[in-house]
Amino acid sequence: MKQIRKYVPGTFSFLVLVVGFCFLAHADGGDGDHRKFRVGGLLFGDAYHIVSHHTDEGEGATGLVYRRGYLTFGADFSKKWVGRLRLEFNQTGEFETYGFKVDFKDLYAERKIGRHRVLFGLSPSPTFDLIESIWGFRYLARTPMDLQGEASRDTGISAKGPLNASGTLSYRVMVGAGSEFGNESGDGEKWMGALTWRPSERWTIDFYLGFERLTGPRDRSTFQVFVAYEKDKLRWGFQYSNQNRQEDPRLELASAYVVRKLGVKTSLVARVDRLMQPSPKGNNISYIPFDPSAKATFFLGGVEFRLSPHLRLTPNTIVTTYDRNDEGVQPRTDFHLRLTFFLDFE
Repeated sequence: MKQIRKYVPGTFSFLVLVVGFCFLAHADGGDGDHRKFRVGGLLFGDAYHIVSHHTDEGEGATGLVYRRGYLTFGADFSKKWVGRLRLEFNQTGEFETYGFKVDFKDLYAERKIGRHRVLFGLSPSPTFDLIESIWGFRYLARTPMDLQGEASRDTGISAKGPLNASGTLSYRVMVGAGSEFGNESGDGEKWMGALTWRPSERWTIDFYLGFERLTGPRDRSTFQVFVAYEKDKLRWGFQYSNQNRQEDPRLELASAYVVRKLGVKTSLVARVDRLMQPSPKGNNISYIPFDPSAKATFFLGGVEFRLSPHLRLTPNTIVTTYDRNDEGVQPRTDFHLRLTFFLDFE
């Protein structure tokens, strides 16, 4: 029987957020006509077969997994205040054996100040929120730093907005409290900042710096650069990320992707990630574990079919090859065959 883990938040931050939401929902502020409430959701997962794998558990495994389900509540409390509550449902575990987990993904209030936005609560971190939005295939694979274990959410205060009149230069900053609240939140206090330059509608150049304070000599400092190009039928992107983790293993990678539209309802997608150091999280990565002893090259390729405005079906494959490790052993190649579905009612 599947295990269900219920998250019962008892933190001060959660109480503050709930009280804030209630206050905003009942406060008039002269903007009552602008109140809007929305409910949406999405679900994606895979039917898969593992042709070969570096672990004995993965070798030959076949199954069906619902990797993510989101139930999202959005609210426009007034012209200046909006809020979001998102619950995440997923299956976690080993190949062919998965449990069921429920947790918070987003819980924040947002204040609009002119062209700027300030967020309070559990919200996406600036580390790869921009990259994920341009990559556009989160349901196939998380962005590289996300896949390797960098937190996608933090509880704290963040802000974003333009730095010039034309909006070609913009910023994103966040201070994370490091509290263990919600899913995929950070481990320690965190300071993050990014500067984005869009010299034209097609080009995006993003620079990111982050620092996370952890117990012991394990503080993490991150440098990242991302370049993307987009036009009607083609988009591509490249990123380089380097995270110094002091006594913990370094996380260093480069990644490139390309997406080509073949028609209104069909797209080709390909991506390659190169791990210049062995994966620090290794076999603890859900659904696509990496051998933790060797440098790796990750390939993803697929064809997306949009069967309706709400349903996508994408046959795809993931292949991860490994260099020889320090002991001179080359781990077996990981070869995943997947049929991935994506339902979207956001």
